[in-house]
Amino acid sequence: MFSRLGLPALFLLMLSAAPAQTVTFSEQIAPIIYNNCSKCHRPGQVAPFSLLTFDDVRTHGRTIATVTQSHYMPPWKPEPGWSAYRDERRLTADQISLIQQWVTVGMPQGDPAKAPAAPVFTDGWQLGTPDLILEMPQSFSVPAVSEDIYRNFIIPTGVTEDKWVRAIEFRPTARTVVHHSLFFSDTTGAARALDGKDGQPGFPGFGAVFTVAGTSSLNGGLGGWVPGTTPAFLPDGISLALPKGADFLLQTHFHPNGIAQTEKTVIGLYFGPKPAREMTQLQVPAFFGIRANIDIPAGSQGYKVRGSFILPADVDAVGVYAHAHYLAKESKLTATLPSGEVRILLWIKQWDFSWQDQYLFKDLVSLPAGTRLDGELTYDNSSSNPRNPNSPAKRVKWGEASTDEMGSLLLNVVPKKATDIDTLRSISLLYILTPVAVVPASKPFFISSGFVDAASGQGGAVTPGKIMVLYGSALGPAALTSGLATSLGGTQVLFDGVAAPLLYTSSGQLAAIVPYSVDGKAGTQVQVKFGSQSSDTVALPVAQAAPAIFTVDQTGAGQGSIINQDGFTVNSRIRPARKGDIVSLYATGEGQTSPAGKDGQIATTTYPKPLRPVQVFINGKLAPEMFYAGAAPGAVAGLLQVNVRIPADTPSGDVPLEIRVGEAASQPGLTVAVQ
Repeated sequence: MFSRLGLPALFLLMLSAAPAQTVTFSEQIAPIIYNNCSKCHRPGQVAPFSLLTFDDVRTHGRTIATVTQSHYMPPWKPEPGWSAYRDERRLTADQISLIQQWVTVGMPQGDPAKAPAAPVFTDGWQLGTPDLILEMPQSFSVPAVSEDIYRNFIIPTGVTEDKWVRAIEFRPTARTVVHHSLFFSDTTGAARALDGKDGQPGFPGFGAVFTVAGTSSLNGGLGGWVPGTTPAFLPDGISLALPKGADFLLQTHFHPNGIAQTEKTVIGLYFGPKPAREMTQLQVPAFFGIRANIDIPAGSQGYKVRGSFILPADVDAVGVYAHAHYLAKESKLTATLPSGEVRILLWIKQWDFSWQDQYLFKDLVSLPAGTRLDGELTYDNSSSNPRNPNSPAKRVKWGEASTDEMGSLLLNVVPKKATDIDTLRSISLLYILTPVAVVPASKPFFISSGFVDAASGQGGAVTPGKIMVLYGSALGPAALTSGLATSLGGTQVLFDGVAAPLLYTSSGQLAAIVPYSVDGKAGTQVQVKFGSQSSDTVALPVAQAAPAIFTVDQTGAGQGSIINQDGFTVNSRIRPARKGDIVSLYATGEGQTSPAGKDGQIATTTYPKPLRPVQVFINGKLAPEMFYAGAAPGAVAGLLQVNVRIPADTPSGDVPLEIRVGEAASQPGLTVAVQ
């Protein structure tokens, strides 16, 4: 039952039947497109086509339906539900559903008089007139065909006193080839000395700017820009230093597209008062992973890089972002507080090199001294990665080129006490300069996103008694060993030092049941021991309940693992349940039980029930008759069985199915077959 795992779809499905309506462009679709898409999909912007008229949208309607349903567009990469950010570019489930309906019914226009006016975009400054406008002194020629170009440009500021920057508005002239840009300042004159040495404005290279901009670049510089970025002011009381006499440094990454272009960037700076607290930047792993020994073998699909940093002072986190290249497929930043609480500050499951945004928290995130920051990145250097720049795949190491790799999670913070800024910066610099120890191949290794629900395949919070699958390396013996014990094949999995029951173990994968001792905790520290070797501890958040239903094909979606009323046939399209039949569903993640759960106990004479109420929804409606919800007889604690009647008015076919334990719902996309 537990030997697979494919991740299910990430989007939410609408489980309740919506009233019949004719969806038209004028009334429902135009507001969605104009408010979320047209900013980039208009002439002169990075998008490949415009979405400003009905004809524009109808022409690309099927593409829009596909990319919005998959969440490829709008380009907003963080997983929902963990941290709240300002200016989120995320469509709601209702909006995605409306687009699907509109395409399905033939993309009607409706009454043009009811459509909102198409947006009018000004070429003026989005944030008002800047306090200082800077322009590249000379234009830079971007060739039609080339490998990716990193170019550093120097713009004299002429400021005669220290300034404090609250916002920067970036206006490139060659938008279709500007991949992103980073901003720095230089007071040494070292950048000017490199300017134009090769006959073109500026100087080349990704890492060169960090050598000339000094420690200010290691503290986060002045921010950056990617296509789609909405210019915004930093939160009140926060601004960045632009020292008197400084040059403004602009590091721009160009991605040539077959058309020769000319870039002459204009920058608008908005100043504010000197802040009471200065901002700095923390990176895990340090300095884009240069000391993380990145060396990705050809064909590797799950190469992992991890770094940890312990905060030496109380801070407020302002914003977060990640950086990596084409081979990255996932990035995650976790904060483990001294109390044990675990917060996921950023989680990108579907990394895309083309969309590396910066995410300002909706509210400042308080992190006390002693908090451990864990940055985790996963890479896919196989031919199955459609973004792999090498065909066939080849060994890739750390480097500046886009075809090399690097990786880091970056957190901008301000100290609670202004006087702690020097401590933060000095400890952070020491962290950057400290060599990373090479992890022995025999040492168990995993990252938090490799610990997933055995039923849904999704990562995230664990619950007492949840059956989990862990992916990693050197976790256990080469040959699969199965059973039910807290030590299996020489492997133990410890949650805060408590050994979990294991169902099977092997070198790359194992299955464990979360001990009930995590109940009531905000987070738990997990460690794998195999033989004499122990992994680093990895923090996981703990939830009271997070139910997930097992599925027949073990993908976490589609046909649920359901036994029909006869007690032995598996529910399927070939053997559907009849309306009015009682079926048995199997799940995990119900949390603590009554009587209290016992690790590894087999349900024979005592059948514990979940502490929180259990409900079943079939076709979006609450099933009125549920006969049992508790431990599955003859199975290990943590496997939930629910017996429920299929309502008489249920439609035939593959019908949506959901279990709720308290307020927590099972994964979307599940069905039961009904005839």
